[in-house]
Amino acid sequence: MQAETSSETFQQQKKSPEPLNDNPSTITLDPLTADKYTFEEVEEAGPVTDGEMTLWPESEDMSLTDLMDFDSTNFGGDFGDSLHSITIETPNFDFPTSDWLPDFCFHMSSQRTSWLDPALSGQIQPPGINSDSSMRLLKCWFDEVCPAWSGFDSKSNMNRKMAEDLWQSSPPVFIALQSMSASFLSARLPQMRHSAMSLLKTATLSVQAEIQELNEKNALDAMPAGIMFSLLCLGTTICWLDTRRVGWPFLQEAKTLLRWSSQQQFATDADKLDFFNKSLVYWDMLISFIYDPEPGTDIHQVSALPSTFQRSGFLDTHSQSSYEAEPHPWTGVSILSSVLFTRSIRLCRASRRRITGSPRGAMGSPLTVPEIEQAKELEVELLQLQLSPSPSLNDTGDKRTSSNHLLHVAEAYQLASLLQLYIQFPSLLAPYSQLVLRDPSEVETTMLWHKRIIPLTLRLIEVLERIPSESGSSAIQPLLYVCAATGLRYTPTSRVETESNSISGGSQAKPRPMESILDYLDLLKDPLEHSKEDVDPLPVSQMAIDVSKGRAFILRRLSVFKECLHPGPLGVAEKFTKELWAAYDEAPRWSMDVCWISLMDKKDLRTMFG
Repeated sequence: MQAETSSETFQQQKKSPEPLNDNPSTITLDPLTADKYTFEEVEEAGPVTDGEMTLWPESEDMSLTDLMDFDSTNFGGDFGDSLHSITIETPNFDFPTSDWLPDFCFHMSSQRTSWLDPALSGQIQPPGINSDSSMRLLKCWFDEVCPAWSGFDSKSNMNRKMAEDLWQSSPPVFIALQSMSASFLSARLPQMRHSAMSLLKTATLSVQAEIQELNEKNALDAMPAGIMFSLLCLGTTICWLDTRRVGWPFLQEAKTLLRWSSQQQFATDADKLDFFNKSLVYWDMLISFIYDPEPGTDIHQVSALPSTFQRSGFLDTHSQSSYEAEPHPWTGVSILSSVLFTRSIRLCRASRRRITGSPRGAMGSPLTVPEIEQAKELEVELLQLQLSPSPSLNDTGDKRTSSNHLLHVAEAYQLASLLQLYIQFPSLLAPYSQLVLRDPSEVETTMLWHKRIIPLTLRLIEVLERIPSESGSSAIQPLLYVCAATGLRYTPTSRVETESNSISGGSQAKPRPMESILDYLDLLKDPLEHSKEDVDPLPVSQMAIDVSKGRAFILRRLSVFKECLHPGPLGVAEKFTKELWAAYDEAPRWSMDVCWISLMDKKDLRTMFG
């Protein structure tokens, strides 16, 4: 039988509504040649040089077809089957469409196209998924997944509006929503994992088929919103099945389609273009936090659209407000805060990579002029952000999530950006007259942490505390909690105190037989802890208490988020914060050797923290 894509089958059935025969439809898709999609970002010149940089994983550096050939080490064996020939069974229905189509949307679109005929819907269902299951999964998406995937949820939520507009007319969206629901439910229904994998494979196949059709046509009649939205759905939630995956090939395809669409200048699709652009900025931000920039990447080029559009659009803090009145489900009310965070973390990672790769080591490697100048420029831009007092913002329409919650999130990203710059470039905190192209000594850095960095972290936590734990904005907050965790370390307060205690603790009493209950309590101490306490006691300062309270707050909130969001990525966030704090606490006094970037890369504790 001649092979045909799911998209082609869809078009033929719209013209011929007769019921299908009993033979299952076989869809065969040749692998796409994705060279022109995958690596266009590398062509842009930038300050990052090639080398042994921690890059996107090799498994992420592939086309969508390659993504489906993961072995058992990547996806528990569920992706072992070849995608080149997938047989899709057609379920039989004996009831009219109107009887099984539920009304589960805030606002059902009037575009009820003919492909909702039961016989047609079977064309894109994977084995084992019947119409009842499909409708249950779709209902689950609108009821549970959409709120957990968005910073707010109402009729104004563009994620929901896109799904309502496209699920009946776009085969990729129809399957992608089911794939998301199955992946989301698999956290509490492990038996659904196999179905989730099958749906992910089928959805990716459908997306590829439509991309191939566009390539062959080599023209866009309208913005491919269905493909774009499907790429967002699948790429940003693949971490629900494997926390190590960040959807890199999906992101690359989406960037290419967005650039192509922007060149066509579809006047009626300006809002969609803006929506997808902001979505990709947020996605890029999440990935930038956990991986070093690619060689040749311009760290200031955040948007997928040309830099001229980007800088004139929202990167110039002097030409545009720091916030947008109309909230976005991921970037909230300030795309600028997301852009500046991305630029800041990229610079921090690029600098850290250069320092750790230097033969002189982290503390002996001087800063370069471009690095410190870029850090100073970003600091100025961040300090110029005006996110309070509260501006006039449009209502989100979500009772759980006021626009002020999103404003707090934007302010938190502003503070988190400054925090990361100061951690990586502590010389920024030195008086301008003393600013030299070197990192301060460990003692100087420790005092900067005590006087500036930790108080800034506590300020960030204060902002996060203003957002109720039940706020719908929890979906876009996990990265902020991980950032705050990097600034919570206990620091000594006085060098003199250390020296005096070291002298007084030089002579220790010899152990004697247990003569009292106090001797019994001494047995509870580890010998190493006993020695450390005698030589290097940690004073119980108010800051130490505040740091401990901040740590408890972060763990408490992450635990709450696991109840309403997918628990997989949040489990990685919890593990990372605990291991980082343990490394901070075990480091020698006055030592600043522990760096969260190095620990994350070494332990491979990364995922989509949002």
